[in-house]
Amino acid sequence: MKQGLSISGLLIAGISSVLRYFSSRQIQYLNANEFEKQIIAANSEQLIDVCTPREFEKYHIPNAKNIDFRSRDFRKQIEALDKTKPVLIYCLSGVRSKLTAMMFHNAGFKTIYDLDKGLEGWMKAGKPKV
Repeated sequence: MKQGLSISGLLIAGISSVLRYFSSRQIQYLNANEFEKQIIAANSEQLIDVCTPREFEKYHIPNAKNIDFRSRDFRKQIEALDKTKPVLIYCLSGVRSKLTAMMFHNAGFKTIYDLDKGLEGWMKAGKPKV
């Protein structure tokens, strides 16, 4: 490995490249205000929190459904959702939801909204939480 390059640096660069590719496609990264508008427009129908159950119990966006991104049947659970309707995903900081957004895309979802900066950004913007 060349001097100055780290595994984490390469991983971040790779994720950034992939995110740039997908952000111009079906995945839209929204700030808290834009995300809230989409929740209202979609009637909270497919609002998905990809945090762990423990994180979800601590706090989450009202009407969100928890699908733990680490669960063995994560793919099966997202496959059970309606691919023709928008899906809104978030996690605590925004990292896991960005990674799982690609999984939603690969599962055939056409409209994917991801909360940029996650639940932390949501709360910082003063949005409601449970």
